[in-house]
Amino acid sequence: MYGKTFTGNSNLKHLIMHADIRNVECDVCGKAFTQKCTLKLHMDMHAGINNHVCDMCGKSFTEKGTLKFHMDKHAGIKNHVCDICGKTFTQKGHVKEHLEMHAAIKNHVCDICGKAFTQKGHVKEHMEMHAGIKNHKCAICGRSFTHKGTLKRHMDMHAGIKNHKCAICGRSFTHKGTLKRHMDMHVGIKNHVCDICGKVFTQKGHVKEHMDKHAGIKNHKCAICGKAFTHKGTLKLHMDMHAGIKNHTCAMCGKSFTGKGTLKLHMDMHAGIKNHACDICGKAFAQKGHVKEHMEMHAGIKNHKCAICGKAFTHKGTLKLHMDMHAGIKNHTCAMCGKAFTEKGTLKRHMDMHAGIKNHMCDMCGKAFTRSGYLKEHIKMHAGIKN
Repeated sequence: MYGKTFTGNSNLKHLIMHADIRNVECDVCGKAFTQKCTLKLHMDMHAGINNHVCDMCGKSFTEKGTLKFHMDKHAGIKNHVCDICGKTFTQKGHVKEHLEMHAAIKNHVCDICGKAFTQKGHVKEHMEMHAGIKNHKCAICGRSFTHKGTLKRHMDMHAGIKNHKCAICGRSFTHKGTLKRHMDMHVGIKNHVCDICGKVFTQKGHVKEHMDKHAGIKNHKCAICGKAFTHKGTLKLHMDMHAGIKNHTCAMCGKSFTGKGTLKLHMDMHAGIKNHACDICGKAFAQKGHVKEHMEMHAGIKNHKCAICGKAFTHKGTLKLHMDMHAGIKNHTCAMCGKAFTEKGTLKRHMDMHAGIKNHMCDMCGKAFTRSGYLKEHIKMHAGIKN
């Protein structure tokens, strides 16, 4: 057939091989072969006889041909090419398996969950995942993985290799899958839903973090002040605050913030957006936290106490202004008379006096005052109270 020459029975054996006549059967597994010598090598495999040892890594094999394929791998010889994508392999059998992937043929099924794979080796790796076997360990951080490929991608992260770039915003990622999830965010695809509140997310991991918030789980703790957070990202922003890092600047007033979300809330204030209203008096606020503080005022809660005089305040910011008064800090100066004040609100009331604005009127005699305190004193006069 191919011009090869033989003597005696060798020619007949060779022709039997071409005809794929398999008359020699294995008594152990029933597998059939064209030649007796091939069966002998096969029986060595059943017996665990590995006489062919690799000089480079010490790995042993039943057959000389298998050792040769193994040595080709060490030498980087890849003579078997995929006709579809051009990818090269050391063994012909690997090309066959690879072609099944192109054809989407998944003949190898997991007995536990029923997931199907194109290659037998992939099922084996998948089964190790079910068993919790993680034999591939990172030499840098010690983290272990089930698959060698997953470890390789993890090592790329340590090396700072980011080969997968977003075509929309230019952001780069280590993993192809991470880029795909990022692209879902750009197109607004949110397939992951919270079972408790119905909120939707682009990534499965974000739902898990969100569920931790519902459960009150806070595993990310600040090493400086001990404050705990549900999300790792929130802790990072908090750490930036400790470090004084403020990368998000307001284009209108120049004020800088640690987090992007805080800047957004600040911009709402500039725009006059007040979506958070008080249930008691209806007063609206730009930020949810401000409503909470305002509600504490209604409840008479004053958790912020002055260490000097003991006076308590509802808001932390009010206490800070009060402390400035103790320190004699007066940063708010009147442009008309030069008088300085600790608080911006006090300066405003002072300016009303210059402008002759009298918004506080006595219900009894109609006399008006620039300040509520002056009106209060006036009311005492009507009542005959002499201090």
